[in-house]
Amino acid sequence: MFTTGSKLLIGATTLSLAATVIVGVTTGDPVGWLMTVGLITLTVALAFVTGIVVFVRDCNVRGMDVDARATCAAAQPTPRPSMWPVAAAVGVTLVAVGLITQPLVFQLGVIATLAAVAEWMIQGWSERTSRDGAYNDTVRGKMLHPLEFPVLATAGIAVIVFSFSRIMLFLSKTGGAVVFIVIAALITAGGFLIAARPGLRKGVIGGICAIAALGLVSTGAVAAIDGGREIKAYPTVSTDPATCLSTEATKVDKKGSQGVAAKSNPAATIYLENGQLSAQTVGVPGRSQTVTLPRSNPSNIMFINLDEGKRRLTANLGSFTSDVNGTPVTEKPVSCTTLIEEGGRQMMTLVMSKSSVASETPYTFTVPGVEGSSIEIVVP
Repeated sequence: MFTTGSKLLIGATTLSLAATVIVGVTTGDPVGWLMTVGLITLTVALAFVTGIVVFVRDCNVRGMDVDARATCAAAQPTPRPSMWPVAAAVGVTLVAVGLITQPLVFQLGVIATLAAVAEWMIQGWSERTSRDGAYNDTVRGKMLHPLEFPVLATAGIAVIVFSFSRIMLFLSKTGGAVVFIVIAALITAGGFLIAARPGLRKGVIGGICAIAALGLVSTGAVAAIDGGREIKAYPTVSTDPATCLSTEATKVDKKGSQGVAAKSNPAATIYLENGQLSAQTVGVPGRSQTVTLPRSNPSNIMFINLDEGKRRLTANLGSFTSDVNGTPVTEKPVSCTTLIEEGGRQMMTLVMSKSSVASETPYTFTVPGVEGSSIEIVVP
Protein backbone atom coordinates (compact mmCIF):
# COMPACT_ATOMS: atom_id res chain seq x y z
CA MET A 1 0.00 0.00 0.00
CA PHE A 2 1.17 3.49 -0.83
CA THR A 3 0.98 6.13 1.86
CA THR A 4 -0.63 9.52 1.37
CA GLY A 5 2.67 11.32 0.88
CA SER A 6 3.85 8.67 -1.56
CA LYS A 7 0.70 9.00 -3.66
CA LEU A 8 1.06 12.77 -3.82
CA LEU A 9 4.69 12.65 -4.90
CA ILE A 10 4.14 9.82 -7.40
CA GLY A 11 1.40 11.86 -9.02
CA ALA A 12 3.59 14.97 -9.11
CA THR A 13 6.47 13.02 -10.65
CA THR A 14 4.22 11.47 -13.29
CA LEU A 15 2.72 14.85 -14.18
CA SER A 16 6.17 16.41 -14.44
CA LEU A 17 7.40 13.57 -16.67
CA ALA A 18 4.39 13.93 -18.95
CA ALA A 19 4.92 17.69 -19.21
CA THR A 20 8.59 17.12 -20.04
CA VAL A 21 7.74 14.72 -22.87
CA ILE A 22 5.03 16.99 -24.30
CA VAL A 23 7.19 20.13 -24.23
CA GLY A 24 10.21 18.29 -25.62
CA VAL A 25 8.24 16.85 -28.54
CA THR A 26 6.16 19.90 -29.45
CA THR A 27 8.81 22.63 -29.22
CA GLY A 28 12.14 22.93 -30.96
CA ASP A 29 13.25 26.52 -30.50
CA PRO A 30 15.89 27.54 -27.89
CA VAL A 31 13.20 28.62 -25.42
CA GLY A 32 11.53 25.23 -25.71
CA TRP A 33 14.80 23.40 -25.11
CA LEU A 34 15.42 25.55 -22.04
CA MET A 35 11.95 24.69 -20.71
CA THR A 36 12.62 21.01 -21.39
CA VAL A 37 15.86 21.07 -19.42
CA GLY A 38 14.08 22.76 -16.51
CA LEU A 39 11.28 20.16 -16.53
CA ILE A 40 13.83 17.33 -16.65
CA THR A 41 15.54 18.76 -13.59
CA LEU A 42 12.18 19.04 -11.80
CA THR A 43 11.26 15.45 -12.70
CA VAL A 44 14.56 14.07 -11.43
CA ALA A 45 14.20 16.00 -8.15
CA LEU A 46 10.63 14.82 -7.62
CA ALA A 47 11.61 11.23 -8.41
CA PHE A 48 14.40 11.41 -5.84
CA VAL A 49 12.09 12.73 -3.12
CA THR A 50 9.45 10.17 -4.09
CA GLY A 51 11.92 7.32 -3.67
CA ILE A 52 12.86 8.52 -0.17
CA VAL A 53 9.22 8.86 0.91
CA VAL A 54 8.31 5.44 -0.50
CA PHE A 55 11.29 3.92 1.33
CA VAL A 56 10.47 5.42 4.76
CA ARG A 57 6.67 5.13 4.14
CA ASP A 58 6.02 8.53 5.84
CA CYS A 59 6.80 6.75 9.12
CA ASN A 60 3.28 5.28 9.07
CA VAL A 61 3.02 2.65 11.78
CA ARG A 62 0.19 0.66 13.25
CA GLY A 63 -1.48 2.12 16.32
CA MET A 64 -0.78 -0.99 18.39
CA ASP A 65 2.96 -1.01 17.54
CA VAL A 66 4.33 0.89 20.57
CA ASP A 67 8.00 0.40 19.76
CA ALA A 68 7.58 1.66 16.19
CA ARG A 69 5.75 4.74 17.38
CA ALA A 70 8.64 5.59 19.69
CA THR A 71 11.40 5.01 17.14
CA CYS A 72 9.91 6.39 13.93
CA ALA A 73 11.20 9.68 12.52
CA ALA A 74 7.97 11.55 13.24
CA ALA A 75 8.30 10.79 16.94
CA GLN A 76 11.75 12.33 17.22
CA PRO A 77 12.16 15.91 18.45
CA THR A 78 12.50 18.42 15.63
CA PRO A 79 15.86 20.19 15.16
CA ARG A 80 16.04 23.51 16.96
CA PRO A 81 16.32 26.77 15.03
CA SER A 82 19.85 27.48 13.83
CA MET A 83 21.51 30.48 12.24
CA TRP A 84 24.21 28.39 10.54
CA PRO A 85 22.26 27.62 7.34
CA VAL A 86 21.85 31.38 6.85
CA ALA A 87 25.54 31.93 7.62
CA ALA A 88 26.50 29.24 5.11
CA ALA A 89 24.28 30.87 2.48
CA VAL A 90 25.94 34.23 3.13
CA GLY A 91 29.36 32.61 2.80
CA VAL A 92 28.47 31.00 -0.53
CA THR A 93 27.14 34.36 -1.75
CA LEU A 94 30.40 36.04 -0.77
CA VAL A 95 32.33 33.36 -2.66
CA ALA A 96 30.27 34.02 -5.80
CA VAL A 97 30.64 37.79 -5.45
CA GLY A 98 34.36 37.50 -4.74
CA LEU A 99 34.94 35.57 -7.96
CA ILE A 100 33.99 38.68 -9.96
CA THR A 101 35.13 41.44 -7.57
CA GLN A 102 37.94 41.25 -5.02
CA PRO A 103 40.04 38.24 -3.91
CA LEU A 104 39.57 39.34 -0.29
CA VAL A 105 35.79 38.94 -0.59
CA PHE A 106 36.29 35.43 -2.02
CA GLN A 107 38.62 34.47 0.83
CA LEU A 108 36.20 35.79 3.46
CA GLY A 109 33.40 33.83 1.77
CA VAL A 110 35.39 30.61 1.88
CA ILE A 111 36.20 31.11 5.58
CA ALA A 112 32.58 31.95 6.43
CA THR A 113 31.28 28.93 4.51
CA LEU A 114 33.69 26.46 6.12
CA ALA A 115 33.01 27.85 9.60
CA ALA A 116 29.23 27.75 9.12
CA VAL A 117 29.28 24.19 7.78
CA ALA A 118 31.47 23.01 10.69
CA GLU A 119 29.22 24.71 13.27
CA TRP A 120 26.11 23.33 11.59
CA MET A 121 27.46 19.77 11.53
CA ILE A 122 28.53 19.85 15.18
CA GLN A 123 25.21 21.34 16.26
CA GLY A 124 23.34 18.58 14.39
CA TRP A 125 25.55 15.96 16.01
CA SER A 126 25.07 17.38 19.50
CA GLU A 127 21.27 17.44 19.15
CA ARG A 128 21.32 13.68 18.63
CA THR A 129 23.38 13.04 21.75
CA SER A 130 20.33 12.71 23.97
CA ARG A 131 16.72 13.88 24.32
CA ASP A 132 17.77 16.51 26.87
CA GLY A 133 18.36 19.87 25.13
CA ALA A 134 20.34 21.33 28.03
CA TYR A 135 22.72 18.37 28.05
CA ASN A 136 23.14 18.62 24.29
CA ASP A 137 24.08 22.30 24.63
CA THR A 138 26.67 21.33 27.24
CA VAL A 139 28.22 18.75 24.90
CA ARG A 140 28.37 21.27 22.06
CA GLY A 141 29.88 23.91 24.34
CA LYS A 142 32.65 21.62 25.55
CA MET A 143 33.68 20.99 21.97
CA LEU A 144 33.36 24.45 20.40
CA HIS A 145 33.65 27.08 23.14
CA PRO A 146 37.47 26.77 23.48
CA LEU A 147 37.67 27.65 19.78
CA GLU A 148 34.72 30.05 19.42
CA PHE A 149 35.51 32.43 22.27
CA PRO A 150 39.10 33.35 21.21
CA VAL A 151 38.10 33.65 17.54
CA LEU A 152 35.02 35.78 18.29
CA ALA A 153 37.00 37.97 20.70
CA THR A 154 39.73 38.52 18.11
CA ALA A 155 37.21 39.30 15.39
CA GLY A 156 35.31 41.68 17.68
CA ILE A 157 38.47 43.55 18.67
CA ALA A 158 39.51 43.77 15.00
CA VAL A 159 36.13 45.22 14.02
CA ILE A 160 36.23 47.78 16.85
CA VAL A 161 39.81 48.84 16.04
CA PHE A 162 39.02 49.09 12.33
CA SER A 163 35.88 51.15 13.01
CA PHE A 164 37.81 53.51 15.28
CA SER A 165 40.54 53.91 12.67
CA ARG A 166 38.04 54.76 9.91
CA ILE A 167 36.36 57.35 12.13
CA MET A 168 39.67 58.93 13.16
CA LEU A 169 40.86 59.07 9.55
CA PHE A 170 37.55 60.61 8.48
CA LEU A 171 37.80 63.44 11.00
CA SER A 172 40.34 66.24 10.93
CA LYS A 173 43.50 66.04 13.03
CA THR A 174 42.05 68.34 15.70
CA GLY A 175 38.53 66.91 15.55
CA GLY A 176 39.82 63.35 15.80
CA ALA A 177 41.67 64.09 19.03
CA VAL A 178 38.60 65.78 20.54
CA VAL A 179 36.28 62.92 19.57
CA PHE A 180 38.71 60.35 20.94
CA ILE A 181 38.86 62.18 24.28
CA VAL A 182 35.05 62.48 24.45
CA ILE A 183 34.54 58.78 23.68
CA ALA A 184 37.11 57.78 26.29
CA ALA A 185 35.38 60.00 28.86
CA LEU A 186 31.97 58.46 28.06
CA ILE A 187 33.35 54.93 28.39
CA THR A 188 34.94 55.80 31.74
CA ALA A 189 31.73 57.42 33.00
CA GLY A 190 29.65 54.45 31.83
CA GLY A 191 31.95 52.01 33.59
CA PHE A 192 31.75 54.07 36.79
CA LEU A 193 27.93 54.13 36.69
CA ILE A 194 27.70 50.39 36.09
CA ALA A 195 30.12 49.70 38.94
CA ALA A 196 28.11 52.02 41.23
CA ARG A 197 24.94 50.02 40.55
CA PRO A 198 25.85 46.38 41.28
CA GLY A 199 22.18 45.38 41.15
CA LEU A 200 21.83 46.42 37.52
CA ARG A 201 20.56 43.54 35.41
CA LYS A 202 22.89 41.89 32.93
CA GLY A 203 20.38 42.35 30.15
CA VAL A 204 20.47 46.12 30.55
CA ILE A 205 24.28 46.16 30.49
CA GLY A 206 24.32 43.89 27.46
CA GLY A 207 21.80 46.09 25.67
CA ILE A 208 23.84 49.24 26.32
CA CYS A 209 27.03 47.57 25.06
CA ALA A 210 25.22 46.22 21.99
CA ILE A 211 23.81 49.66 21.12
CA ALA A 212 27.25 51.26 21.58
CA ALA A 213 28.94 48.59 19.43
CA LEU A 214 26.29 48.92 16.72
CA GLY A 215 26.69 52.68 16.67
CA LEU A 216 30.48 52.40 16.48
CA VAL A 217 30.47 49.83 13.68
CA SER A 218 27.80 51.63 11.62
CA THR A 219 29.60 54.96 11.98
CA GLY A 220 32.89 53.34 11.02
CA ALA A 221 31.28 51.73 7.97
CA VAL A 222 29.83 55.07 6.83
CA ALA A 223 33.20 56.77 7.33
CA ALA A 224 34.98 54.01 5.41
CA ILE A 225 32.55 54.30 2.47
CA ASP A 226 32.79 58.09 2.40
CA GLY A 227 36.60 57.96 2.53
CA GLY A 228 39.17 59.46 4.86
CA ARG A 229 40.54 62.94 4.91
CA GLU A 230 43.23 63.91 2.47
CA ILE A 231 46.68 63.20 3.90
CA LYS A 232 49.38 65.04 2.03
CA ALA A 233 52.35 62.93 1.02
CA TYR A 234 55.62 64.82 1.22
CA PRO A 235 57.96 63.72 -1.57
CA THR A 236 61.48 62.65 -0.71
CA VAL A 237 62.84 62.56 -4.27
CA SER A 238 62.79 65.20 -6.99
CA THR A 239 63.55 65.15 -10.73
CA ASP A 240 63.48 68.93 -11.16
CA PRO A 241 66.93 70.17 -12.32
CA ALA A 242 66.46 73.51 -10.55
CA THR A 243 65.92 71.66 -7.26
CA CYS A 244 68.58 68.99 -7.73
CA LEU A 245 71.31 71.54 -8.52
CA SER A 246 70.37 73.91 -5.70
CA THR A 247 71.85 74.16 -2.23
CA GLU A 248 68.89 76.14 -0.91
CA ALA A 249 65.71 74.68 0.57
CA THR A 250 62.83 74.31 -1.89
CA LYS A 251 59.22 73.18 -1.63
CA VAL A 252 60.16 69.53 -1.95
CA ASP A 253 62.48 69.83 1.07
CA LYS A 254 59.57 70.58 3.41
CA LYS A 255 59.26 67.86 6.05
CA GLY A 256 61.57 65.53 4.17
CA SER A 257 62.31 62.18 5.77
CA GLN A 258 65.56 61.93 7.71
CA GLY A 259 65.45 58.20 8.44
CA VAL A 260 65.35 54.91 6.52
CA ALA A 261 63.97 51.56 7.66
CA ALA A 262 66.43 48.79 8.42
CA LYS A 263 64.81 46.56 5.76
CA SER A 264 65.37 49.06 2.94
CA ASN A 265 67.93 46.76 1.23
CA PRO A 266 70.03 49.41 -0.57
CA ALA A 267 72.08 48.46 -3.62
CA ALA A 268 74.70 51.03 -2.58
CA THR A 269 75.25 53.50 0.26
CA ILE A 270 76.72 56.92 -0.54
CA TYR A 271 78.57 58.74 2.27
CA LEU A 272 79.42 62.44 2.44
CA GLU A 273 82.22 62.83 4.95
CA ASN A 274 84.79 65.66 5.24
CA GLY A 275 83.68 67.07 1.89
CA GLN A 276 84.31 63.78 0.05
CA LEU A 277 81.90 61.28 -1.46
CA SER A 278 82.45 57.54 -1.18
CA ALA A 279 80.31 54.53 -2.00
CA GLN A 280 79.87 51.20 -0.30
CA THR A 281 78.36 48.54 -2.55
CA VAL A 282 76.73 45.37 -1.29
CA GLY A 283 79.13 42.45 -1.61
CA VAL A 284 82.20 44.64 -2.23
CA PRO A 285 84.55 45.28 0.73
CA GLY A 286 85.56 48.85 1.53
CA ARG A 287 84.48 52.04 -0.20
CA SER A 288 85.03 53.07 -3.79
CA GLN A 289 84.40 55.86 -6.28
CA THR A 290 82.38 53.73 -8.69
CA VAL A 291 78.92 52.19 -8.41
CA THR A 292 77.61 49.60 -10.86
CA LEU A 293 73.81 49.49 -11.22
CA PRO A 294 71.67 47.16 -13.36
CA ARG A 295 69.60 48.43 -16.23
CA SER A 296 65.77 48.43 -16.16
CA ASN A 297 65.64 47.20 -12.56
CA PRO A 298 64.96 49.42 -9.53
CA SER A 299 68.06 50.20 -7.44
CA ASN A 300 67.77 51.67 -3.94
CA ILE A 301 70.53 54.17 -3.14
CA MET A 302 70.98 55.35 0.45
CA PHE A 303 72.58 58.72 1.12
CA ILE A 304 74.10 59.45 4.54
CA ASN A 305 75.25 62.97 5.34
CA LEU A 306 78.10 63.02 7.87
CA ASP A 307 79.10 66.66 7.24
CA GLU A 308 77.80 69.84 8.82
CA GLY A 309 74.92 71.59 7.14
CA LYS A 310 72.10 70.29 4.96
CA ARG A 311 73.08 68.46 1.79
CA ARG A 312 71.29 66.63 -0.99
CA LEU A 313 72.54 63.77 -3.19
CA THR A 314 72.03 64.34 -6.92
CA ALA A 315 72.17 61.64 -9.57
CA ASN A 316 73.24 63.10 -12.93
CA LEU A 317 71.92 60.57 -15.42
CA GLY A 318 73.87 61.59 -18.48
CA SER A 319 73.15 63.71 -21.52
CA PHE A 320 71.17 62.62 -24.58
CA THR A 321 70.61 64.60 -27.79
CA SER A 322 67.72 63.82 -30.10
CA ASP A 323 66.34 65.36 -33.27
CA VAL A 324 62.88 66.91 -32.80
CA ASN A 325 61.46 68.26 -36.07
CA GLY A 326 64.94 69.02 -37.35
CA THR A 327 66.04 70.73 -34.12
CA PRO A 328 68.57 69.03 -31.82
CA VAL A 329 67.22 68.77 -28.27
CA THR A 330 69.46 67.78 -25.37
CA GLU A 331 68.06 66.10 -22.27
CA LYS A 332 69.97 65.89 -19.00
CA PRO A 333 67.82 63.82 -16.60
CA VAL A 334 68.53 64.17 -12.89
CA SER A 335 67.15 62.83 -9.65
CA CYS A 336 67.92 63.92 -6.12
CA THR A 337 66.99 63.58 -2.48
CA THR A 338 65.72 66.35 -0.27
CA LEU A 339 68.12 68.28 1.96
CA ILE A 340 69.50 66.01 4.66
CA GLU A 341 70.75 67.30 7.99
CA GLU A 342 73.99 66.13 9.56
CA GLY A 343 73.62 62.51 10.62
CA GLY A 344 70.46 62.04 8.56
CA ARG A 345 69.86 59.55 5.78
CA GLN A 346 67.44 59.15 2.90
CA MET A 347 66.67 56.69 0.14
CA MET A 348 66.59 57.28 -3.61
CA THR A 349 65.28 54.70 -6.09
CA LEU A 350 66.73 54.76 -9.60
CA VAL A 351 65.63 52.84 -12.69
CA MET A 352 68.27 53.08 -15.40
CA SER A 353 66.55 52.87 -18.78
CA LYS A 354 69.72 53.39 -20.84
CA SER A 355 73.29 52.19 -20.62
CA SER A 356 75.88 54.68 -19.45
CA VAL A 357 77.80 54.01 -22.70
CA ALA A 358 74.95 55.60 -24.70
CA SER A 359 75.30 58.90 -22.81
CA GLU A 360 77.37 61.82 -24.04
CA THR A 361 78.46 62.53 -20.46
CA PRO A 362 79.15 60.09 -17.59
CA TYR A 363 76.53 59.11 -15.05
CA THR A 364 77.59 60.52 -11.65
CA PHE A 365 76.52 61.09 -8.08
CA THR A 366 77.30 64.60 -6.84
CA VAL A 367 76.35 66.87 -3.96
CA PRO A 368 75.56 70.51 -4.87
CA GLY A 369 77.88 72.83 -2.99
CA VAL A 370 80.60 70.19 -2.66
CA GLU A 371 83.09 70.67 -5.46
CA GLY A 372 85.66 68.22 -6.74
CA SER A 373 84.04 65.05 -5.46
CA SER A 374 81.78 62.69 -7.38
CA ILE A 375 81.04 59.00 -7.82
CA GLU A 376 80.79 57.45 -11.27
CA ILE A 377 77.74 55.31 -12.08
CA VAL A 378 78.31 52.40 -14.46
CA VAL A 379 75.26 50.91 -16.17
CA PRO A 380 76.10 47.95 -18.45
